[in-house]
Amino acid sequence: MSKLREQTLALASLLQTTTLVDQLASTGTCDSRGNKVSLQSIVTNSTNVEEVFVSPKDLSTGLNALKVVLGKKSKSMRNAVLYALALINLEKKLMKDQELLTKISDEINTIKGQDFFEISHSNSLARLAELYKSTLGELNPRIMVSGEQIYLSNQHTANHIRALLLAGIRAVSLWKSQGGKTWQLLINKKKALKFVNSMDF
Repeated sequence: MSKLREQTLALASLLQTTTLVDQLASTGTCDSRGNKVSLQSIVTNSTNVEEVFVSPKDLSTGLNALKVVLGKKSKSMRNAVLYALALINLEKKLMKDQELLTKISDEINTIKGQDFFEISHSNSLARLAELYKSTLGELNPRIMVSGEQIYLSNQHTANHIRALLLAGIRAVSLWKSQGGKTWQLLINKKKALKFVNSMDF
């Protein structure tokens, strides 16, 4: 698989998590397939994008978002893009904090070992949310999610959003492991868009 393909799919996985966050914050629900595979990526060790996301259809939410972002600018994607950029910065800070990295890694390994709850189960979401809150949530600047107060103040939805932000950090890590860099987005924009347009998702 070419580097551009790997980077584009990993970037789509990042935009998928932030689009799902925006959906939850605005409507209280989100795309179920994208949600499940994005959450599942947290407990998948591989740095091979196609092992983490088996089919491009798993990333259809992210690929559609990427198509909009790389094509003509759309106000509808503003929040998702802002969250994605914030997660890229947050991941950079996390990489410099070995203590936090170890804490996250240990807790994820524990969650993986207790497979009596599905990753999208409310108990799993609560645990992932607590992990996010006690680690990444302590780093500044914090990610401020905007949306409808009725959903943001709902504990289950708030847990779900934090769990997806954790999946977003995983996506950034995956993107960077493929050599992804922010400045490359500007250089490879047309190539990446051509690749996304050629895909069946």
